[in-house]
Amino acid sequence: MVPYVNIHTHKPCNIPIEVVNMVDPSTIPDHGLFSFGIHPWNVARTDVDADLRDLENICDEKKIIALGEIGLDKVIDTDLELQASVFLKQIHIANQYRLSVIIHCVRAWSELAFLSKHYPAVKPWIYHGFTGNEPIAQQIIRRGHFVSFGEALLKSPKLQQVFIKLPLDFIFFETDDSDEKIEAIYKKAAELRHICTDELKETIHRNFETLFTL
Repeated sequence: MVPYVNIHTHKPCNIPIEVVNMVDPSTIPDHGLFSFGIHPWNVARTDVDADLRDLENICDEKKIIALGEIGLDKVIDTDLELQASVFLKQIHIANQYRLSVIIHCVRAWSELAFLSKHYPAVKPWIYHGFTGNEPIAQQIIRRGHFVSFGEALLKSPKLQQVFIKLPLDFIFFETDDSDEKIEAIYKKAAELRHICTDELKETIHRNFETLFTL
């Protein structure tokens, strides 16, 4: 049976395919599916140069399959230009090591769209925890990137209407930092698309295999 894919989580549940976000590179195990990056929330309160060196080291050691979560956040006090500078340095590393990127975006869609256009990715990005509108989602997909839905898909009718209009070949699901089960998100998504959960699992698993073997 095709396994569930949880593309981004802070609370691993030991399912076969879950990409666990790590906040301390020194604690990343030798085996498993992990992501690591300098989150925009941490840009102003960390030694960025040291973290970038750590990031390159773990990429050298092939300890992560994706870089992130990284991105831009307009709600926090950290200067947006500083956020963008650190973001682009990480995009350079991701491209150098041919890694996908898990994107954190809060009210900065246009800025990330600009950066996506002018600093092309070697591998597609994954916009995690997506809660935007359909035009934004379609713009992301047209550029070859993926949109990941989490717990909000269970609760927001507006987001559900966005989801049903998107091609499943560019979709992932996640639990992020919630206590929600990935199975519940898949179940709701399958109901919205009027397909069985197994069919949805096959599509998302194919997306995972495609992305991580590009």
